[in-house]
Amino acid sequence: MTRGRTIHGSFALGAALVAGGCFHDEPPQLGCAAMSVCSTTSTSTSAMEGETTSTSSSTTGSPLPEPRTFRIDSLRLVDPHLFSDICFDVTGLVNMVGLAQQLDDGELNLILHFEDFDPDDLAAVLGEAMSCDLTAQTCVQDEGVNLQLPVERVTEAPCLELDPAVLAEDAVKALYSPEPTCFRTGAAELALPLGAATAPINLLHTQVTFNFDDIDDPQAIQRGVISGFLTRASAESADVEVSGSTYNLWTLVHATDECVMQHPKLLPSVDEFAGPNGPVEGVWLAFNATASRIALVPP
Repeated sequence: MTRGRTIHGSFALGAALVAGGCFHDEPPQLGCAAMSVCSTTSTSTSAMEGETTSTSSSTTGSPLPEPRTFRIDSLRLVDPHLFSDICFDVTGLVNMVGLAQQLDDGELNLILHFEDFDPDDLAAVLGEAMSCDLTAQTCVQDEGVNLQLPVERVTEAPCLELDPAVLAEDAVKALYSPEPTCFRTGAAELALPLGAATAPINLLHTQVTFNFDDIDDPQAIQRGVISGFLTRASAESADVEVSGSTYNLWTLVHATDECVMQHPKLLPSVDEFAGPNGPVEGVWLAFNATASRIALVPP
């Protein structure tokens, strides 16, 4: 049932993002991603407050970089497709009823913050706001733990490091394709809410790849892709509610042989990740995402 080749990685180089009410199951062990720093409230808050507390000053040289914050305003699971026991594709329901509705209602507020925005030297803080006023385009920063990630500026294709071999045939066509010049975060381990899921899903080797609408003065993130490896153990610990019915997430991922026969361009979905103690069964997840600029305000 494995569709793609084994991807090599390391559990040791990971960090957990645990913030807000969405992250309420037992998180991965907190550590630091390669070349990144895991910050506590005292550090991340002071960094993110720069959005609203920075003051203007006149200088004779180049202007100082200013902070930029973007709230994810669309998030759609592209791969894998999720199938019920009667081979009904519930992916669209999870996206619309779970992710899209939570984003539109302001219940899911994932933000990407750049304290000193310099497109040639970026570092991102990935976190979740406590609340957002979508009309005023402001968000109240959370006092939880935020994940700091290095950001690479990529000037030659491909922008995505995700191997298309681990994706279904139809998913490759549907996934956004950032184009140079693009930006890519370092890989990390984090817990991500999946809309209708009862608990956040713990992803390994997670990356965010994207384009800015304007590199020098960005107001939006375009053609964003969030990808990461979901282990079977994590999927088995999460349930997904779809149209009033509850399904185990791994059951939706691990479709029956009959479903595979009916949907050969979308299945099978099961992959392997090469951990330090051997291959780990699971599935690569890929989301399309966009984000718009917001202003951070203190609690």
